[in-house]
Amino acid sequence: MFKHGNDEAFSAIYRSYSGKLFCYGLKITRNHSIVEDTLQDLFYELIRNRKSIGETDNILRYLLTSFRRKLFRKLKSEYRYDLRDEEFDYQFEVMYSVEHEMVLDENKNRRNLLFVNALQQLSPRQKEAVYLKFTSGLAYEEVSEIMEMSVEACRNLIYRAIKALKEGIHEEK
Repeated sequence: MFKHGNDEAFSAIYRSYSGKLFCYGLKITRNHSIVEDTLQDLFYELIRNRKSIGETDNILRYLLTSFRRKLFRKLKSEYRYDLRDEEFDYQFEVMYSVEHEMVLDENKNRRNLLFVNALQQLSPRQKEAVYLKFTSGLAYEEVSEIMEMSVEACRNLIYRAIKALKEGIHEEK
């Protein structure tokens, strides 16, 4: 409906996904203005190019992929990052609210702290892949498209991240 000019469909897409995209962007960079600009650019281009947008069976995956590419391009132009380097030096932050931790009982709180400590030891790409897979609930194929890697490499990256998390938690015990 959006592709055929329905503005209500566009509004529904914006309301449903802009918050998720914004939170995802803040996990890549803490620069709110760059994330906001990129988000506005993405939705502006969607409106401008609505008739030529390809078909998709998953709007969130399409938006995450487009948003990630745009954000990295903007970061590259703003900060002169070299995005071709496999070990692109960006921080992918995953934070848990203080209120959430207060609700947990002592045992759950301890496990959560162990998990957060283990999570901080992961590489930014591992954090991003784990976030997309388990927090956003995307399939491996979708995560691989967003992160621009093969499905096999994506599975290996997530497997190594889970293994590192398990080892990190086990070492702490």
